[in-house]
Amino acid sequence: KGQKSTPLLLLETAVKNPNIASRLVSVFNDKNPDYTQSLQAEIDRLPGVNALKHNPQVITGDVQELVERFAEIRTIPAISFIDPWGYKGLSMDLIHAMIKDWACEVVFFFNDNRINMGINNPRVRHRMEALFGSVRLASLRKNVAGMRPRQREVAVHRAIEDALHEMGASYLVSFRFRRADGRLSHSINFVSKHELGYGIMKEIMAKRGLVDQDGVSRFEHIQQSAGIQLLLDYERPLDWLMDDLLVRFAGQSLSVKAIFDKHNVGTDFIMPNYKEAIRRLEDQGKVTCSRDAEHRPKGSLADHIIVSFTPLTPA
Repeated sequence: KGQKSTPLLLLETAVKNPNIASRLVSVFNDKNPDYTQSLQAEIDRLPGVNALKHNPQVITGDVQELVERFAEIRTIPAISFIDPWGYKGLSMDLIHAMIKDWACEVVFFFNDNRINMGINNPRVRHRMEALFGSVRLASLRKNVAGMRPRQREVAVHRAIEDALHEMGASYLVSFRFRRADGRLSHSINFVSKHELGYGIMKEIMAKRGLVDQDGVSRFEHIQQSAGIQLLLDYERPLDWLMDDLLVRFAGQSLSVKAIFDKHNVGTDFIMPNYKEAIRRLEDQGKVTCSRDAEHRPKGSLADHIIVSFTPLTPA
Protein backbone atom coordinates (compact mmCIF):
# COMPACT_ATOMS: atom_id res chain seq x y z
CA LYS A 1 0.00 0.00 0.00
CA GLY A 2 1.37 3.43 -0.92
CA GLN A 3 4.02 1.88 -3.16
CA LYS A 4 4.17 2.30 -6.91
CA SER A 5 3.11 -0.69 -8.97
CA THR A 6 5.52 -2.56 -11.25
CA PRO A 7 4.02 -1.04 -14.46
CA LEU A 8 4.58 2.50 -13.17
CA LEU A 9 8.12 1.76 -12.01
CA LEU A 10 8.89 0.25 -15.41
CA LEU A 11 7.45 3.21 -17.32
CA GLU A 12 9.21 5.73 -15.05
CA THR A 13 12.52 4.08 -15.89
CA ALA A 14 11.71 4.03 -19.60
CA VAL A 15 10.84 7.72 -19.91
CA LYS A 16 14.22 8.63 -18.36
CA ASN A 17 16.15 6.62 -20.93
CA PRO A 18 15.73 7.78 -24.57
CA ASN A 19 17.04 4.46 -25.90
CA ILE A 20 14.41 2.50 -24.00
CA ALA A 21 11.68 5.10 -24.60
CA SER A 22 12.07 4.72 -28.35
CA ARG A 23 11.81 0.92 -28.27
CA LEU A 24 9.56 -0.13 -25.40
CA VAL A 25 6.20 -1.67 -26.24
CA SER A 26 4.18 -2.23 -23.07
CA VAL A 27 0.91 -4.15 -22.70
CA PHE A 28 -0.79 -4.42 -19.30
CA ASN A 29 -3.71 -6.76 -18.84
CA ASP A 30 -6.18 -7.52 -16.04
CA LYS A 31 -9.65 -9.01 -15.85
CA ASN A 32 -10.78 -6.47 -13.26
CA PRO A 33 -11.89 -3.20 -14.93
CA ASP A 34 -11.35 -1.28 -11.67
CA TYR A 35 -7.66 -2.19 -11.77
CA THR A 36 -7.18 -1.36 -15.43
CA GLN A 37 -9.01 1.97 -15.11
CA SER A 38 -6.90 2.89 -12.10
CA LEU A 39 -3.69 1.95 -13.91
CA GLN A 40 -4.67 3.92 -17.00
CA ALA A 41 -5.31 6.99 -14.84
CA GLU A 42 -1.91 6.63 -13.18
CA ILE A 43 -0.19 6.25 -16.56
CA ASP A 44 -1.96 9.35 -17.90
CA ARG A 45 -0.60 11.32 -14.92
CA LEU A 46 2.93 9.98 -15.25
CA PRO A 47 5.42 12.83 -15.90
CA GLY A 48 7.14 12.46 -19.27
CA VAL A 49 4.95 9.62 -20.50
CA ASN A 50 4.68 11.35 -23.89
CA ALA A 51 8.38 10.61 -24.40
CA LEU A 52 7.45 6.99 -25.08
CA LYS A 53 7.29 6.26 -28.81
CA HIS A 54 4.65 3.59 -28.27
CA ASN A 55 1.78 4.43 -25.96
CA PRO A 56 1.29 1.91 -23.13
CA GLN A 57 -1.68 -0.37 -23.80
CA VAL A 58 -3.97 -1.22 -20.91
CA ILE A 59 -6.34 -4.10 -21.71
CA THR A 60 -9.27 -5.43 -19.72
CA GLY A 61 -9.87 -9.10 -20.35
CA ASP A 62 -8.75 -12.67 -19.84
CA VAL A 63 -5.08 -13.33 -20.51
CA GLN A 64 -6.06 -16.04 -23.01
CA GLU A 65 -7.27 -13.27 -25.31
CA LEU A 66 -3.76 -11.81 -25.15
CA VAL A 67 -2.25 -15.20 -25.98
CA GLU A 68 -4.48 -15.55 -29.03
CA ARG A 69 -3.67 -12.02 -30.12
CA PHE A 70 0.11 -12.57 -30.08
CA ALA A 71 -0.21 -16.07 -31.54
CA GLU A 72 -1.85 -14.63 -34.66
CA ILE A 73 0.66 -11.88 -35.39
CA ARG A 74 4.28 -11.91 -36.46
CA THR A 75 6.36 -9.80 -34.09
CA ILE A 76 9.61 -7.95 -34.65
CA PRO A 77 12.77 -9.10 -32.80
CA ALA A 78 12.05 -8.37 -29.15
CA ILE A 79 12.72 -9.27 -25.54
CA SER A 80 9.40 -9.66 -23.75
CA PHE A 81 8.96 -9.60 -19.97
CA ILE A 82 6.05 -11.61 -18.58
CA ASP A 83 5.14 -10.61 -15.03
CA PRO A 84 2.06 -12.56 -13.90
CA TRP A 85 0.23 -12.05 -10.63
CA GLY A 86 1.25 -15.18 -8.74
CA TYR A 87 0.94 -17.70 -11.55
CA LYS A 88 -2.39 -16.74 -13.12
CA GLY A 89 -1.98 -16.43 -16.84
CA LEU A 90 1.53 -17.84 -17.01
CA SER A 91 1.38 -20.68 -19.51
CA MET A 92 3.47 -22.39 -22.14
CA ASP A 93 1.05 -21.04 -24.74
CA LEU A 94 1.80 -17.47 -23.67
CA ILE A 95 5.56 -18.00 -23.64
CA HIS A 96 5.38 -19.68 -27.06
CA ALA A 97 3.33 -16.82 -28.48
CA MET A 98 5.99 -14.34 -27.37
CA ILE A 99 9.02 -16.37 -28.48
CA LYS A 100 7.80 -18.03 -31.68
CA ASP A 101 9.22 -15.45 -34.12
CA TRP A 102 12.83 -14.86 -35.15
CA ALA A 103 15.13 -13.23 -32.56
CA CYS A 104 12.37 -13.09 -29.94
CA GLU A 105 13.28 -13.90 -26.36
CA VAL A 106 11.36 -13.91 -23.09
CA VAL A 107 12.05 -13.11 -19.47
CA PHE A 108 9.35 -14.41 -17.14
CA PHE A 109 8.72 -14.13 -13.41
CA PHE A 110 8.19 -17.55 -11.79
CA ASN A 111 6.58 -17.59 -8.35
CA ASP A 112 8.21 -20.78 -7.10
CA ASN A 113 6.52 -20.61 -3.70
CA ARG A 114 2.98 -20.29 -5.07
CA ILE A 115 3.52 -22.76 -7.90
CA ASN A 116 5.04 -25.28 -5.52
CA MET A 117 1.86 -25.12 -3.44
CA GLY A 118 -0.32 -25.39 -6.54
CA ILE A 119 1.17 -28.59 -7.97
CA ASN A 120 -1.01 -30.86 -5.83
CA ASN A 121 -3.93 -28.45 -5.42
CA PRO A 122 -6.93 -29.75 -7.45
CA ARG A 123 -8.55 -26.30 -7.47
CA VAL A 124 -5.79 -24.85 -9.64
CA ARG A 125 -5.03 -27.98 -11.65
CA HIS A 126 -6.04 -26.29 -14.92
CA ARG A 127 -3.50 -23.52 -14.29
CA MET A 128 -0.76 -26.03 -13.49
CA GLU A 129 -1.59 -28.00 -16.63
CA ALA A 130 -1.35 -24.82 -18.69
CA LEU A 131 2.15 -24.36 -17.34
CA PHE A 132 3.53 -27.91 -17.28
CA GLY A 133 1.18 -29.84 -19.59
CA SER A 134 -1.19 -32.53 -18.30
CA VAL A 135 1.18 -35.50 -18.73
CA ARG A 136 4.18 -33.69 -17.28
CA LEU A 137 2.12 -32.39 -14.34
CA ALA A 138 0.88 -35.89 -13.51
CA SER A 139 4.46 -37.16 -13.51
CA LEU A 140 5.65 -34.20 -11.45
CA ARG A 141 2.92 -34.64 -8.84
CA LYS A 142 3.95 -38.26 -8.44
CA ASN A 143 7.68 -37.62 -8.34
CA VAL A 144 7.76 -34.75 -5.83
CA ALA A 145 5.95 -36.74 -3.14
CA GLY A 146 8.33 -37.12 -0.22
CA MET A 147 11.05 -34.98 -1.78
CA ARG A 148 13.05 -32.53 0.30
CA PRO A 149 12.60 -28.82 -0.55
CA ARG A 150 15.83 -28.54 -2.60
CA GLN A 151 15.06 -31.73 -4.51
CA ARG A 152 11.53 -30.52 -5.16
CA GLU A 153 12.63 -27.16 -6.56
CA VAL A 154 15.08 -28.90 -8.90
CA ALA A 155 12.31 -31.22 -10.12
CA VAL A 156 9.92 -28.32 -10.75
CA HIS A 157 12.47 -26.29 -12.70
CA ARG A 158 13.50 -29.36 -14.67
CA ALA A 159 9.86 -29.87 -15.67
CA ILE A 160 9.64 -26.25 -16.85
CA GLU A 161 12.91 -26.62 -18.76
CA ASP A 162 11.62 -29.80 -20.44
CA ALA A 163 8.40 -28.04 -21.45
CA LEU A 164 10.37 -25.16 -22.95
CA HIS A 165 12.68 -27.50 -24.85
CA GLU A 166 9.63 -29.25 -26.24
CA MET A 167 8.47 -26.00 -27.83
CA GLY A 168 11.91 -25.33 -29.32
CA ALA A 169 13.27 -22.96 -26.68
CA SER A 170 16.54 -24.75 -25.97
CA TYR A 171 18.22 -22.20 -23.75
CA LEU A 172 17.15 -21.27 -20.22
CA VAL A 173 18.92 -19.22 -17.54
CA SER A 174 17.35 -18.93 -14.09
CA PHE A 175 18.23 -16.50 -11.31
CA ARG A 176 16.78 -17.57 -7.95
CA PHE A 177 15.69 -15.49 -4.96
CA ARG A 178 15.75 -17.16 -1.55
CA ARG A 179 14.45 -16.14 1.84
CA ALA A 180 16.86 -15.83 4.75
CA ASP A 181 16.05 -19.44 5.75
CA GLY A 182 17.16 -20.70 2.33
CA ARG A 183 13.67 -21.44 1.00
CA LEU A 184 13.16 -20.54 -2.66
CA SER A 185 10.74 -17.64 -3.09
CA HIS A 186 10.77 -16.87 -6.81
CA SER A 187 12.99 -16.76 -9.85
CA ILE A 188 13.59 -14.68 -12.96
CA ASN A 189 13.96 -16.84 -16.06
CA PHE A 190 15.37 -15.97 -19.46
CA VAL A 191 14.34 -18.10 -22.44
CA SER A 192 16.00 -18.06 -25.85
CA LYS A 193 16.17 -20.13 -29.00
CA HIS A 194 19.76 -19.07 -29.71
CA GLU A 195 23.02 -19.63 -27.88
CA LEU A 196 24.17 -16.02 -28.34
CA GLY A 197 21.33 -14.53 -26.33
CA TYR A 198 21.74 -17.27 -23.74
CA GLY A 199 25.43 -16.46 -23.34
CA ILE A 200 24.87 -12.73 -22.96
CA MET A 201 22.15 -13.12 -20.33
CA LYS A 202 24.15 -15.77 -18.48
CA GLU A 203 27.08 -13.37 -18.14
CA ILE A 204 24.76 -10.62 -16.88
CA MET A 205 23.01 -12.79 -14.29
CA ALA A 206 26.27 -14.36 -13.10
CA LYS A 207 27.44 -10.96 -11.85
CA ARG A 208 24.32 -10.20 -9.82
CA GLY A 209 24.28 -12.66 -6.94
CA LEU A 210 26.16 -15.03 -4.71
CA VAL A 211 29.64 -16.10 -5.76
CA ASP A 212 31.51 -18.96 -4.08
CA GLN A 213 35.14 -19.13 -3.00
CA ASP A 214 36.21 -20.29 -6.47
CA GLY A 215 34.47 -17.44 -8.27
CA VAL A 216 31.57 -19.60 -9.48
CA SER A 217 28.22 -17.80 -9.53
CA ARG A 218 25.28 -19.40 -7.73
CA PHE A 219 22.75 -17.42 -9.79
CA GLU A 220 21.05 -16.69 -6.48
CA HIS A 221 20.26 -13.86 -4.12
CA ILE A 222 19.42 -14.50 -0.47
CA GLN A 223 17.11 -12.13 1.39
CA GLN A 224 18.88 -9.77 3.81
CA SER A 225 22.11 -10.28 1.90
CA ALA A 226 23.49 -8.02 -0.77
CA GLY A 227 26.24 -7.80 -3.35
CA ILE A 228 28.97 -10.35 -3.96
CA GLN A 229 29.24 -12.86 -1.15
CA LEU A 230 31.57 -15.76 -0.39
CA LEU A 231 30.16 -19.10 0.68
CA LEU A 232 32.65 -21.31 2.47
CA ASP A 233 30.43 -24.24 3.43
CA TYR A 234 28.94 -25.30 0.08
CA GLU A 235 30.04 -28.02 -2.30
CA ARG A 236 32.74 -26.97 -4.75
CA PRO A 237 31.24 -26.75 -8.26
CA LEU A 238 34.63 -25.97 -9.79
CA ASP A 239 35.93 -29.37 -8.60
CA TRP A 240 32.99 -31.00 -10.40
CA LEU A 241 33.76 -28.98 -13.54
CA MET A 242 37.39 -30.08 -13.53
CA ASP A 243 36.45 -33.74 -13.15
CA ASP A 244 33.76 -33.52 -15.83
CA LEU A 245 36.07 -31.87 -18.36
CA LEU A 246 38.61 -34.68 -17.91
CA VAL A 247 35.91 -37.24 -18.71
CA ARG A 248 34.02 -35.32 -21.41
CA PHE A 249 37.12 -34.39 -23.45
CA ALA A 250 39.38 -37.34 -22.65
CA GLY A 251 41.92 -37.90 -25.46
CA GLN A 252 40.89 -34.72 -27.30
CA SER A 253 42.72 -31.49 -28.13
CA LEU A 254 40.62 -28.37 -28.64
CA SER A 255 40.67 -24.65 -27.96
CA VAL A 256 39.56 -23.04 -24.73
CA LYS A 257 36.64 -21.44 -26.57
CA ALA A 258 35.60 -24.76 -28.13
CA ILE A 259 35.60 -26.38 -24.67
CA PHE A 260 33.38 -23.59 -23.39
CA ASP A 261 31.01 -23.71 -26.37
CA LYS A 262 30.59 -27.48 -26.17
CA HIS A 263 30.13 -27.70 -22.40
CA ASN A 264 28.61 -24.58 -20.84
CA VAL A 265 24.98 -24.80 -21.96
CA GLY A 266 22.79 -25.98 -19.08
CA THR A 267 25.44 -25.28 -16.44
CA ASP A 268 26.01 -22.31 -14.14
CA PHE A 269 29.57 -21.83 -15.40
CA ILE A 270 30.81 -18.87 -17.44
CA MET A 271 34.07 -18.49 -19.38
CA PRO A 272 36.24 -17.31 -16.42
CA ASN A 273 35.24 -20.48 -14.54
CA TYR A 274 36.40 -22.67 -17.45
CA LYS A 275 39.71 -20.86 -17.68
CA GLU A 276 40.29 -21.25 -13.95
CA ALA A 277 39.42 -24.96 -14.12
CA ILE A 278 41.82 -25.51 -17.04
CA ARG A 279 44.62 -23.60 -15.29
CA ARG A 280 44.20 -25.78 -12.19
CA LEU A 281 44.19 -28.95 -14.29
CA GLU A 282 47.34 -27.72 -15.99
CA ASP A 283 49.01 -27.09 -12.61
CA GLN A 284 48.08 -30.64 -11.61
CA GLY A 285 49.59 -32.03 -14.79
CA LYS A 286 46.27 -33.42 -16.01
CA VAL A 287 46.14 -31.34 -19.23
CA THR A 288 48.72 -29.60 -21.40
CA CYS A 289 48.29 -26.29 -23.20
CA SER A 290 49.76 -25.28 -26.56
CA ARG A 291 51.42 -22.39 -24.78
CA ASP A 292 52.41 -23.39 -21.27
CA ALA A 293 51.98 -21.19 -18.19
CA GLU A 294 55.63 -20.08 -18.22
CA HIS A 295 55.18 -18.50 -21.64
CA ARG A 296 51.85 -16.77 -20.92
CA PRO A 297 51.12 -13.64 -18.88
CA LYS A 298 50.54 -14.74 -15.28
CA GLY A 299 47.01 -16.02 -14.71
CA SER A 300 46.02 -15.70 -18.37
CA LEU A 301 44.60 -18.24 -20.80
CA ALA A 302 43.56 -16.96 -24.21
CA ASP A 303 40.50 -18.35 -25.98
CA HIS A 304 42.60 -19.76 -28.85
CA ILE A 305 44.98 -21.80 -26.68
CA ILE A 306 44.74 -25.52 -27.46
CA VAL A 307 44.16 -27.77 -24.46
CA SER A 308 45.08 -31.47 -24.69
CA PHE A 309 43.39 -33.99 -22.41
CA THR A 310 44.93 -37.37 -21.68
CA PRO A 311 42.89 -40.46 -22.60
CA LEU A 312 40.97 -42.18 -19.82
CA THR A 313 42.77 -45.08 -18.21
CA PRO A 314 40.68 -48.28 -18.46
CA ALA A 315 39.47 -49.45 -15.05
